[in-house]
Amino acid sequence: MAFARILKSSALMGGASVLVLVAAFIRTKAIALMVGPAGVGLAGILVTFNGLIAMAAGWGLATAGVRTVAAAAPEAQAAKIAAIRWLGVRLSWCGLLAVAVLFAPIGLWTFQPNDRHILELGLAGLAVPFLVAAGMWGALLQAQGHLRALATTQVLSAFAGVLLGLPLVYVCHQAGQSLLGVTLGILVATGAPAIFMWWSARKHCPAVVATVPDRALIRELLQLGGALMVVGLLSQLSAYVARWVVLREFGLEAAGHYQAALAIASSLPGFVFAAMATDFFPRVAAAQDEAEARSLVEKQIQAGLLLALPLLAALLTMGRVCIHWLYAADHFEPAIPLLAWMVWGVFFRLVSWPMGFWLQARGSNRSVLVVELISNLILGLLPWLLIGPLGLVGAAIAFAAGYVAYAALMALVMRWRTGHWIGARTWAWAGLAGLALAAAQWSVQSADGDFWGLIPTGVLGLLCAGIYYLTMRREAQRTAPQP
Repeated sequence: MAFARILKSSALMGGASVLVLVAAFIRTKAIALMVGPAGVGLAGILVTFNGLIAMAAGWGLATAGVRTVAAAAPEAQAAKIAAIRWLGVRLSWCGLLAVAVLFAPIGLWTFQPNDRHILELGLAGLAVPFLVAAGMWGALLQAQGHLRALATTQVLSAFAGVLLGLPLVYVCHQAGQSLLGVTLGILVATGAPAIFMWWSARKHCPAVVATVPDRALIRELLQLGGALMVVGLLSQLSAYVARWVVLREFGLEAAGHYQAALAIASSLPGFVFAAMATDFFPRVAAAQDEAEARSLVEKQIQAGLLLALPLLAALLTMGRVCIHWLYAADHFEPAIPLLAWMVWGVFFRLVSWPMGFWLQARGSNRSVLVVELISNLILGLLPWLLIGPLGLVGAAIAFAAGYVAYAALMALVMRWRTGHWIGARTWAWAGLAGLALAAAQWSVQSADGDFWGLIPTGVLGLLCAGIYYLTMRREAQRTAPQP
């Protein structure tokens, strides 16, 4: 795949992701203003709880479905899609059952004995079957290449969730039940995408009536999805443990500060991760050989750094402005020192995640499980070790250090499985990007005022835009018909 093509697909899904993030931050800003850090902290815990249960109940179907359909011959796709539909409906009901069984014990374990929010956890958990169903419908759209339809659906469902959910937050806040309003808002915002995904999948991926689900294909999906489910579950569990450690040590407001910094650091460059999940993953799964797959990984790393670098620079140099704009200035000052460390964690995530997607797409179940177990043990244990001596900022340092370790581990795994290291050109891109970010951060450390970061951010933005333009122009000249 040409580098320019990766940039185009990243821009498509990135535009949708940016709009989805705008909707999410509108909801979060409203919660921050009406409820404060405690509401933001509770929202983060509820979303993570839903993700944890949905990952277990979904059995990796969203990822396994994309991998199975994308790698199949055209004549075999109808049978595989029928199996995905059949299994997805039943897994959605399993998600509802899992919430009914687990919300009370997990609520007792999560919250302080005198500060329990078990009712909120159970209510928010009603969105889990919708999450599982949305993953199934999204996998069908993604595997068959309907990226524009998928992007449109994501945007519509995000803003529908905000328009329907925020009035509930406001009404409950006026009635003195602010945290209940946060819960209902999360429930509505999470359930909306399933309805929109179902509508879009019915239009673009109609079911073949004569196709009966094949039991062998269902067993194949369960076998592949089981390994992927464990991988996703480990990731969700490590994120939940980090929040739990912060909550137990410092309380719900501190959990809100942690969530605010993490949401900004992860979400603003999130369009690159969205492009990896929707376009890069099925392409690397369908690569003809390991040489082509490794080439795709390297180009994705380079494209991700090029697209996200200006945003990362803005977060590093104007973190205070971002916190004040997106949350409430008076109550979220403790989140500011956390943000810079988390931005560096996201930088190393940009480098490592293409390798992680490559392993999920082409590696054996055993290798995927071993690598993800090691990396998520590191991500889960580091907060335990660093919060004690370093306080709340230790949780942010743990986030950054965890992804440094993950990047190093994935580079070793690629060398072991393919016999080749990531190319020197790609490491040079990563090194130069890291130096540029460090220089941007250093340049504003002694500056008075919050907006001096516009200068290094603007310089990096122009530089990246120039590279993007030259790349697209060179690709257009290369593919133009010769006279």
